[in-house]
Amino acid sequence: MTEAPKEPCCSIITEPSRLNALEALISKGIENREDLDDLARLTAFAFKAPICVISLVSDTAVHFVGKFGLDACEVALNESLCTQVVCENAPVELLNLSTHPELSEHPAAVNPPFVRAYCGQPLVSPDGQTIGAMAIVDTAPFFRFSDEDREALSAATQVARRLMFGDRLDEAHSEAAE
Repeated sequence: MTEAPKEPCCSIITEPSRLNALEALISKGIENREDLDDLARLTAFAFKAPICVISLVSDTAVHFVGKFGLDACEVALNESLCTQVVCENAPVELLNLSTHPELSEHPAAVNPPFVRAYCGQPLVSPDGQTIGAMAIVDTAPFFRFSDEDREALSAATQVARRLMFGDRLDEAHSEAAE
């Protein structure tokens, strides 16, 4: 089990409405889902990346509910780049961590798996809370990440949302249309 950090990386991490949305999903039994692992595998293959994760970011750790190319099921908040996606509440593209002025010493970059490239999309609950990320990760820098790549990762993230939330997404869309 990972130890809770002394301070969260940003206030969004501990926001009660975000944590409530996360808890609602976790209470439905989201862990150990082969369909999410399959989606992570397919996405990694599509991007020719060695790692793909579907993560949920709690206030104490980052939990990988879908993964390919990674053994860990969870890591501390400060060890994951998925926290950046939640804190930014936007896609994060880090094409070469080793040259990034602020993140070159990030634990994911200087410890195994020695991440060099990370591209993550926000994983948003039906009520609009960013609860995690879907990300492709590489141990070599990316030389480019095109508009088509962004669109493909966004589409994979939407599939992850449908697998995780199912009918709740349809309900949220119906309510928004009214």
